[in-house]
Amino acid sequence: MSGHDEKHLRVIRDALLQHQQWLKRDPPGRGRRADLSFHNLSRLGLNRINLTGAKLAGASLHGSRLVGADLRQADLYCSDLSRANLTGAKLMGVDLRGARVDGAHLSEADLSGADLRKGAIAPCETRRPAGNLDGSTTFVGALLTRAILAECRMAQCDLSGCDLAGANLTGADLSGALLISANLTQATLHKASLTGALLCGARLDDELRHVLERRGIDVDGTGLLSLAERLADALSAHQLWVDHVGKAGARLEMQRADLRGCTFANQMLSAASLRFCGLRGADFSGAKLVMADLSYSDLRDADFTSADLSGCNLRGANLAGAKLWRARLNAVDVVGDGSRMWPTNLAGASLTGADLRDASLARAVLHGTDLTAIKSSAHTLKGADLSLALGLGGAVAVAVGRA
Repeated sequence: MSGHDEKHLRVIRDALLQHQQWLKRDPPGRGRRADLSFHNLSRLGLNRINLTGAKLAGASLHGSRLVGADLRQADLYCSDLSRANLTGAKLMGVDLRGARVDGAHLSEADLSGADLRKGAIAPCETRRPAGNLDGSTTFVGALLTRAILAECRMAQCDLSGCDLAGANLTGADLSGALLISANLTQATLHKASLTGALLCGARLDDELRHVLERRGIDVDGTGLLSLAERLADALSAHQLWVDHVGKAGARLEMQRADLRGCTFANQMLSAASLRFCGLRGADFSGAKLVMADLSYSDLRDADFTSADLSGCNLRGANLAGAKLWRARLNAVDVVGDGSRMWPTNLAGASLTGADLRDASLARAVLHGTDLTAIKSSAHTLKGADLSLALGLGGAVAVAVGRA
């Protein structure tokens, strides 16, 4: 509970106690609806607590444990729930406009009728909302497997990299929502509105893909900002930036750019940032991508043959069918004495059918990484931490068969 002094914790405890009395009307006339707006409740243990109707606008619940909590009709406007654990929580009708819910665990949570549209509170000297100051509502990289999101108002909500496998989105309004590299396998989208939604790199099962295509919904990424014509100048500036250690040129930074099929072969891309981009079929062969950030990008069928991806952030990226033959996925020695190693991050990424022959995953982060049907050689999986990886049956059989 770092950052919480005893006086602050006492205020929170008293408010929560009075809220329970208010909910139960016991004793009659006692208790009061909790108003913890703009309070810091980060990293607190609040599992199974009943906060129905509580006022938590602008509050920080970052990293808090709220497993099975009851937050029905709660006011979480412009709050911060990033990395909170809300597994199985009741969030029906909750107001999450302008909230930051990035990286939160919401598996099997019920958000029926919740409001996830844009919303903002202007900061002032005495209070500053913990949520997104630009008014956006973000669930980037959140875990929403088997969650209920029926009838949710989610227009323009950023769900990039979300795991929505098996989620129920019946009747939800996803107009203009960002679903870049989201996992929608086995999700239910009956009567959901997806007008203008971006599904670049989203993982869809065949049935859902056909349903969406019949409805005229683009599932392959047009709608992203086309920056291909500026790429040559940006690459030259980045090379200069690397050569002069940031004192000249400019770092390559692009987000939500349509760069499908672009060529980056043999380019110096160390520390470049290409997050949430459409890079399907792009050629990165021989490129140096040390400590680069390609998180949540669509990298299906991209060619990384002999590329250096050491320390690269590929969290949540869709690398299905990518060529990673002889790619380097080593950890980077940040300090130089071996005391701080920076691994290649493949957490939550899809490597379904990717070619990883003569590449090693021994130093990579593989939490939730889908390794279904990868092409591997004898040492691809040797020494790798596969305890939280997915789809290993086929990959292991191939690796053992070639050992």
